[in-house]
Amino acid sequence: MAKAGPKKLRLMVAGFGTIESMVQVDKWLGEQLQPQRNLDKIPTLDQGEKIQVGEIHNYIIRANWNTRKMEYIEDANEIRSQNERDRMMLSALRTKALTDSSQRYTPLAKDYLQASLSEKCSLIQVVDRSNADMNLVEQSLNGDDSSALAGATCILTAAMGDREEDSRTVTVNGKGTKVKISTYTQPYVGKVRDLQGNVLFAFKGTSEWSSKENSVVKSEISDPARKLVEKACDEIAEKLADFFTCKLSFKIKAPAGVDADDATVKIDGKTVDADDAVRVLKIEHALVATLDGCQTIRRIVELDGDDGEKTVKLVFKKQEAAGEED
Repeated sequence: MAKAGPKKLRLMVAGFGTIESMVQVDKWLGEQLQPQRNLDKIPTLDQGEKIQVGEIHNYIIRANWNTRKMEYIEDANEIRSQNERDRMMLSALRTKALTDSSQRYTPLAKDYLQASLSEKCSLIQVVDRSNADMNLVEQSLNGDDSSALAGATCILTAAMGDREEDSRTVTVNGKGTKVKISTYTQPYVGKVRDLQGNVLFAFKGTSEWSSKENSVVKSEISDPARKLVEKACDEIAEKLADFFTCKLSFKIKAPAGVDADDATVKIDGKTVDADDAVRVLKIEHALVATLDGCQTIRRIVELDGDDGEKTVKLVFKKQEAAGEED
C-alpha cells in the first residue's frame, strides 16, 4: 500500500445484489442485449448480372436474386423479432427490479453502503461501477493489471441469498391482544479484491430484521427487503472498516510543570483530537506532535492487518535553551 501521506481508500462496487439480480445486472444495463444490426442493405443485382443477355440467363439471374432477397427478408424478420424479445426482457427485468420486494433495493445497495461507511469512518469512499470502463473492471476481476480504474483502490462484489421468514403469534395481555412477530433473515457473502484480482479478504454473514403487527391496531409494516439490505450494508461496512482501518489512540507524557493536554498531534498533516481515538487506514502514517517548551516529535507510525487498535506513546522532552550545552 501507499506510504505516509494523505489517505483515502476508494472502493468500487462491481456487484451487489441478490443472486438473480447480479446475474442480470449487465442485461439491465443493456451491455449484453444490444440490438443486432448486422444486415446492411437488401441484396440487389450487380452490374455484371444486369448486362447478362438471353432469356434463360435472365430467368436464372432473377431467380437467384429473388432467393437472396427472401433469405434477407427472413433474416431481417428474425433479427427484428429477437430484438423485440430482448427489449421486452429488459423491460421486464427493470420492472421486476423496481417492483419485486426481494430485489428492488439492491440497485441502491451502494448508496446504503456509503451511508453506513460514512457513519463509521470517512476514509472509505464507494465508487459506482458505472463510473468506470467495464472492460477494465472485468480485467481486474480476472487478475489482469489495470492501473487506473475510476480511481478505485479495491473492488467489492457481494451477493445476498434467499430470504427466509419465521412468524409466530403471541398473546401479550389478559384482553387477548395478539401480536404477530415476523423475523426475516437473509444471508450474504462477498469478496474484496485489489486491482490485480487478488482476494484481500472474503466475508459472509446473515442480516436479520423483525417486525410486530398488533391484532387490534393494524400498522404499516416496513418492507423487509429494504431493511435486510440496509442491515447487510451496515454489517459489511463494519467488516470493511475493521479490515482496512485501525483505531489509533495516544498516551502523552510531558515533563514536570508542562500540561500534556496542550499537546497538538497531526497525522499526515491533519490535526486530530489527541484525547480520543482516531480511525486511520492500516498503512504508514506520518505523525508530528508538538507541545510548547518541548522538542517536536516526528515519527512514522506503521500499521498492519493485525492492528485493530493501537496506542502510540508520545514522551515529550524539554526543549534545550539556546546556547545550552548537552
